[in-house]
Amino acid sequence: MPVETLRTVAGLAPPLRTLFLTTLLFRTGTMAYPFLTPHLLGGGGLDAAGAGLVVTAFGIGALAADLAAGRLLGRLHPYALMRGGFLLGAAAVAAVPLLYGLPALVAGVLVWGFAYEIVTPAAYAATIAGSRPEQRKVAFSCYRLAINLGLSAGPLLGALLYALDPYSVFWANALCVLAAAAFLHLRRAHRPAGVGPYADTGTGGSGPEKEAAPRGTVRPTAAERTRFWTVFGLSLPIQLAYALPSVFVGAYVIVGLGLPGYWAGVVFTVNAVGIVLFEVPLNIRTARVGHLATLLIGYALAGAGFLLMALADTGPELVLATLVWTAGEIVVFPGLLDYVSRLSGPAADRTMGLYSSGVNLAFIAAPQLALHLSAPGHPGAPWAAAGAAVCAACLLLLAARTHPYTWHKEEPCTSAP
Repeated sequence: MPVETLRTVAGLAPPLRTLFLTTLLFRTGTMAYPFLTPHLLGGGGLDAAGAGLVVTAFGIGALAADLAAGRLLGRLHPYALMRGGFLLGAAAVAAVPLLYGLPALVAGVLVWGFAYEIVTPAAYAATIAGSRPEQRKVAFSCYRLAINLGLSAGPLLGALLYALDPYSVFWANALCVLAAAAFLHLRRAHRPAGVGPYADTGTGGSGPEKEAAPRGTVRPTAAERTRFWTVFGLSLPIQLAYALPSVFVGAYVIVGLGLPGYWAGVVFTVNAVGIVLFEVPLNIRTARVGHLATLLIGYALAGAGFLLMALADTGPELVLATLVWTAGEIVVFPGLLDYVSRLSGPAADRTMGLYSSGVNLAFIAAPQLALHLSAPGHPGAPWAAAGAAVCAACLLLLAARTHPYTWHKEEPCTSAP
């Protein structure tokens, strides 16, 4: 499996290979955010309420980026928008240790959140422009692989730096982001002329050294809007369910189940290893599976996995449940990204940004869900609620399959990378 994954990444088209390496650098640099709250409570001089407000400002900035991405991508090439996000983000994260007081920290972290998140819809647009429709599911899997590899290494490096000097983790983060910006600028890898929404429309040649201009914002049709908002609504339970592990596993394992804390680490490790080893090979093999079948399988696995999390009492049961919902994650997220990118036609840039906003809404709501539903007698209630919501969405997805105005006609897949 690892050999096949390496071959797939090495065989990506030059623009997608550049995107992979840029994303890996950028996400490896995501080492300061996990330590933002300890910094705010210590060097930032805030109490718990103030720290919570600042962390919320990061999510609000990220949500604003998703909502603004469509218009920005109508005027800027995705790589130009990514470079701008990198430069703004590096400045913001380097400034955070120098800020003191609630207003300054809220403003700085708000800008940081915006700059961090604006990269995601731009990367989605670059993936769409750099791959043919039949290759897109695997292309998104490779993009997610870069994210997961980076997010596996970054926080570990950040923990080592934070132990040495709490401020150094912010500056190391900024340097990694600047390195990603420099790498993307130097490579200048772009879509070949005449293909995709960022096709070269000029007469002065084409190729990787020429940055094509976007064609402007394209308005989706009524059918495209209906399809998008249907899938967007049905994707929210999935987004919410997969936001829970990062905010609730530790508390659930240690406080709710009374297990040793290392089992929380085992859950995260099993999830990360499963994604890195199996996501790309599995999506290569299922590239020809239809959108509806892909989503139904992913939703079913996710719903079952989170319901099993609610029923788990021991460490091995947690591992089994994690394997099931990790399998769902491997299937459903490339499938959702692929489907959303196809159902909106030329308006895909705008809809991918809106899709990303659902992810951020889920991460804002997940801690509240865990807080209000978990109780001493029912520690697994958040998992049960998430699993039930995903199963309900799966049934609604199945019910909508025959409606001609809400389900996109399958496109034949002729080849896979």
